[in-house]
Amino acid sequence: MFKRQPLIAITLFLSGIIIWGTIHWLPLKFFFGPQKSPELPSTVYDYYQVIDEKTSQPLMHVPMIVNIGDEVITEDNKRYRVVKVEENRAYARFIEYINLERYHSPP
Repeated sequence: MFKRQPLIAITLFLSGIIIWGTIHWLPLKFFFGPQKSPELPSTVYDYYQVIDEKTSQPLMHVPMIVNIGDEVITEDNKRYRVVKVEENRAYARFIEYINLERYHSPP
């Protein structure tokens, strides 16, 4: 009985190393599946015009790709969220007025 204990211990140790090595070297995408990348527009424009959804007034022009869910803070401290993108026009919905005084620390 005592002669089998070292054999069992070595077998368990080697099995543990093999299992750890397999888990360590397998790519994570094997376990979790492929990651969904954000959808990029089919045509990339030099600039995008962000427009207020209700008033159709232009809020700003930005030299970067705009996606649904992006947020914009205008110069009058209004926060908007992009809800629709058509060509190089992004339509944004008003979310809230941001009070910057709340973040200002006294000197």
